[in-house]
Amino acid sequence: MTRAFGLALLLAVPAAAQDGQPFKKPLQEPLDYRGPGREEPEPDVDEVVLGWFGPGDPHHPEFGDFWRGATMALEEENAAGGYRGKPFRLVPAWSESPWKAGIGDVARLVYERGAWAILGGVDGTTTHLAVQIALKSHFLLLSPGSTDATTDHANVPWLFSLAPSDEAVAPALADAVARVAKDGAFVVASSTDHDAHAALVAVRRALAGKRLAPTSLVELPTVDPDFAGLGALLLREQPRALVVLAPSTVAGRLVREVRRAGWAGTIVGGATLGRSAFARAAGEAADGILAWLPADEGEGRPAFAGAFARRWGDPPDEASARGYDAVRLAAAAIRRAGLNRARIRDAVRELSPWPGKGGRVRWTALGRNDGCVRLARWAGGRLVPVD
Repeated sequence: MTRAFGLALLLAVPAAAQDGQPFKKPLQEPLDYRGPGREEPEPDVDEVVLGWFGPGDPHHPEFGDFWRGATMALEEENAAGGYRGKPFRLVPAWSESPWKAGIGDVARLVYERGAWAILGGVDGTTTHLAVQIALKSHFLLLSPGSTDATTDHANVPWLFSLAPSDEAVAPALADAVARVAKDGAFVVASSTDHDAHAALVAVRRALAGKRLAPTSLVELPTVDPDFAGLGALLLREQPRALVVLAPSTVAGRLVREVRRAGWAGTIVGGATLGRSAFARAAGEAADGILAWLPADEGEGRPAFAGAFARRWGDPPDEASARGYDAVRLAAAAIRRAGLNRARIRDAVRELSPWPGKGGRVRWTALGRNDGCVRLARWAGGRLVPVD
């Protein structure tokens, strides 16, 4: 291992040596909750509290678009009468160190505020934290942002994840790399956070299936990275393609630096590169970058996009659509089941397939949306599907 600019350059090794074996065969029957709780009577409340494990700030640089979509859905639900005339209230719990203060706020939402469901987390880390409380406290955990498949394999029947998993996305990214780099080098830039590592495991497995391995793997910190140094390190191998797995804002700044250096090769990225937060950070350098979109556009997507643009001044992205769907699906389940946590969980399962704005939602046995994805290219601030 060599070190340059304070960053680690890791030589590629066979995927099985680092990543272990693929996940075991999926469950065939839906994971269910068979315990007590459904017999509890509905209480009399003034409002229906839903927790939100993410920043309640529409301008948050990384996760603000999730909140924008969720807020818009909440406004629509309450304009339609809420739950039997009682308003829904979305209460955020967040800290930039979610494993410290943030998860404590989630617990207080459940035990003190009586939240009927928690919508979150906005990424894999927060979802892993929240699912531990859901397992003990028995409430619906509906995640709009986690693509980490390991949360599914915790076998917690209270967890449902709206975003396709890294395992579903990785083959599309590997196909894109294979088309442009089969006769030349490609490199991978992966940040050191939890979600990037989870995505890296899936991508390397998909690449190994095509007998492809990166010339180099460069780790980058998520705090104060040296983007100029990173760019030089990545381009030293003269690659034909670059795979970027990092938070949206970090990925955007890295792409901007690589393009500023004059490199015009193909850049492919995971879920975070398909979000508006990435495009804002990358600026004009976002054009031409490959990411992914749901293969199913979603029922009523044009009308939703128009309403979202009027509300927020920007078109919706994958994150805002998932945040919107999380609130609407939770509200639909509550109307179907009443104010009973176990029956709300049951209703979310029973509502599948459900027509979301981020694509049709179909739950796997483990509670993951099994929607297919397609590659798309950034052009003029929008993702355009490509063949």
